[in-house]
Amino acid sequence: MGLRDKKTSKSGYVRLKNISDEKYTAAQFYKPKPTAPIQSILLAIGLFLLGSSLLTMAVLLLTGVIESEFWERCYPLFFLGALLFLPGFYHVRLAYYAYKGYKGYSYDDIPSYD
Repeated sequence: MGLRDKKTSKSGYVRLKNISDEKYTAAQFYKPKPTAPIQSILLAIGLFLLGSSLLTMAVLLLTGVIESEFWERCYPLFFLGALLFLPGFYHVRLAYYAYKGYKGYSYDDIPSYD
């Protein structure tokens, strides 16, 4: 009877049989497949989109496509856009690579805010 045949509880624990001679069992090293942290991925997508739009607006203000009397207002937009874009892009990339199953990437790499 293999480990996969046993039913696990909702918490992920497996009932071990009473073993007195052996120090280790295979069930000790079983790690369930991680699930995608949906809230964290949605937050990362939001950061990515908001950061992208702020960076785009800052560049448009700086180049003069959007005319403004005070062109210095693009610097705070650029700073906030970069501050939001970088972590958003990083976590969206991690989620994409984990979804595609690339080696070395897992949903465990994304922090969960549950």
